[in-house]
Amino acid sequence: MMPMRMSIASDQDDLATLPGEAETAGIDTTTLAQQVYLDLESRILGGELLPGDRVSLRGLAATLGTSMQPVREAVGRLVAVHALEVTPNRSLRVPPVDRATTDDIWAMRLLLEGEAAARFAERHQADEARSLFVHSKVMREIRYGVDLEPTMRAIMAWNQGLAVGSGSPLLIENIARLRLRYAPWLAMALSVPRAFEAPFLQFTLHIQDELVLALEAGDAAAARHLRCADLRSFQRYLYGRLDW
Repeated sequence: MMPMRMSIASDQDDLATLPGEAETAGIDTTTLAQQVYLDLESRILGGELLPGDRVSLRGLAATLGTSMQPVREAVGRLVAVHALEVTPNRSLRVPPVDRATTDDIWAMRLLLEGEAAARFAERHQADEARSLFVHSKVMREIRYGVDLEPTMRAIMAWNQGLAVGSGSPLLIENIARLRLRYAPWLAMALSVPRAFEAPFLQFTLHIQDELVLALEAGDAAAARHLRCADLRSFQRYLYGRLDW
């Protein structure tokens, strides 16, 4: 199933006062702008926007039922973390992702999420570790890799739970930024019209279950190894879907 698509017509004049540029210094983020940001973030993480999709600020304002200013502020925050970008002709789009950029993002994921898993284990919080089984249960119950939005949300919830378990605000922040960078690419790879491989899902869930057990046991080395193994196998699978 292909992802739900948002308005992609781009209005160049929408960006005349886009926050995140010099003229926005000192502007406070309003409650409404925060709500718009969270909505846009949810749409990105849910796979509704793919790499290269163009976005209209006016279309967003109409869809979200708000004025332009909160949308500009929210979009400016997403531009600042490279989840969206302003093109040379002043339109707005989800950044295209090439092989080299994806390789770099995945390398950062290995470093950061491997460290997050190790720190989670070091905290030795068994109840928190077992909470990850909730997300694994969802993955077993949905048509993983077939129904895109539930698949994306289950993956992102599991990834966020692992990051939060690290107890490190800096790790949590940087991993969250990477999620916004790779989510559109992940949705694109999962949207490729190829049959999903059930054995791969079982293999992935087995690794994640083993990771939870390592977290429960407080085994930081095993947790790091298992998270990196999970990421590497998922990377190979997604690259294969794209014929990379």
